[in-house]
Parts: sequence; structure tokens; C-alpha cells
Amino acid sequence: MEPSLKKRLLTSVIGVPLVILALLSPNTVITVVVILASLVGLYEYYKAVDLLKNKVLCIAGYLASIVISTGASFSTPVNLVLVFTFIIALFIIMLLSNKTISLSHIGLLIVGLIYIPFFLSHLSYVRALPYGNFYIWLIFIGAFLTDTCAYFVGCNLGKHKLCPSISPKKTVEGAIGGILGGGLSFVLFGIIVNLFFGKFLDGKHFSLLLLFVLGILSAVVSEIGDLVASAIKRQYGIKDFGNLLPGHGGILDRCDSILFVAPIIFLFLNLVNILV
Repeated sequence: MEPSLKKRLLTSVIGVPLVILALLSPNTVITVVVILASLVGLYEYYKAVDLLKNKVLCIAGYLASIVISTGASFSTPVNLVLVFTFIIALFIIMLLSNKTISLSHIGLLIVGLIYIPFFLSHLSYVRALPYGNFYIWLIFIGAFLTDTCAYFVGCNLGKHKLCPSISPKKTVEGAIGGILGGGLSFVLFGIIVNLFFGKFLDGKHFSLLLLFVLGILSAVVSEIGDLVASAIKRQYGIKDFGNLLPGHGGILDRCDSILFVAPIIFLFLNLVNILV
């Protein structure tokens, strides 16, 4: 077995039980995990885009990340006031340090806050929904099984390159396999929950058709998230965002799909009732 594969397996053996434990925990635990993951992810992002040298901006970003990660605790007016105050503060920092901090630095900071803590905070939003203890599993199923299905289909059937300039190993066949795998994995989840955990749904059951649709959507944005992370790394000439997870890279390397899947599932659940 290759050393890199051994590292990936060892990390998975340790990491998967921790993820399952977190998913079975109350929303407060999920929020703490989101805060910690966001802070580490922001550090990796700042390092990648060369923002670490602007310490004042980074500190402002870390503080904003904590607030964003707990945003569900505030009302909409309060959130709007916080956003306005933060933007004004960033521009004041730029005015005071105009020789070292430019508008492009501010832009990179704001994109990072949207991309990482804001997207990731939807884990807490989903968990806080009625039946959120079931819904939150869909985020990880959508991210990880899409990636797994895409990998195995691509390795065995892949012939046509998907985005060779961004991710040379990804194929059209692998992408299609990942999308179909994502949709079917959601259906399988629904069947299992309906059969064995129906008593916790207050007489309701998952619509398998709607789960399939949501699974397809989740798989599509999961693959987009993967490609976005690859594009950022290529633009800044790095292989991985970090080395926190041996064999996997950094937090952003492992969570790139989750960042996109969590918001789409939250939006879908607020627009469509998948429990009938």
C-alpha cells in the first residue's frame, strides 16, 4: 500500500468516528465545531492568498468569523448592523494603512468570510431546523459519497477530461457517476430512515423523489465546490491548503464540498417540504 494511501486511511479511521459523534451531538456542539473549523480554514485561506502579512486584517477576519459562525443567534436587524459596522471598519483600516492594505486585500478578506464561515455556518442552520438531527446527515452524504462515487467511476470508466486546466484527473464520466451516486445515496438514506427511524418523524416519512432531486442538486454543487478549491490552489500555486489532515491536506481540502452542499440543503429544505 502506498504511504499516502496509508495516511488517508489512518486519518479516516480517526476522523470518521469523530464526525459521527459530532453529528449525534446537540446544535451547540455543531456550532463550536463550525467556529473551530472556520478559524483553521480561514488561516489556510489567508496563507494561500498571502494575507497573513496583514495581521490587522487577519485578526478582523477571525473575529468576524466567530460572529458569523454564531449568526443564527442574532436577529436579522442585528446581523445587518454588524455587517455594516464591519465593512465600515475595514474601509477605515484601509484608509489608515493605505500603503500596505489595498481594496484587493479587503476583497480577498470578504470573499474568504463568505466562502468559509458563512457557508460552513449552514451546518448549524440545518441542525437547528425541525428534524435537523436527520437533515444534517444529508450534508455529509452529499459531499463525501458524491466524491467517492465520482472517484471510482472516473478511475474505471473515465475517458473525457472535465476541466483539465483546473483538475486534470477529473473526468466527465466521473462527474456523472458522482451526480447519480449522490442522488441514489439520498434515496438510500430516505429508505433506511423511513424503515427504521420513522417513529422519530411524528408519523411523517421522507419523499424519496424529493430526496433524489435534492441529492442531484447537492452532488452538482459538491463537484462545483471541489473545482472551486482546485482553481484557487492553481491560481496561487499550491498543492494543498494545509497539512492538518495527513493524506487529505488541510481543513479546506477536506471540506471544500461541504462548504457548498450545506447552503444548498438549507435553502432547499426551506423551500420544499421533503417530509410528507
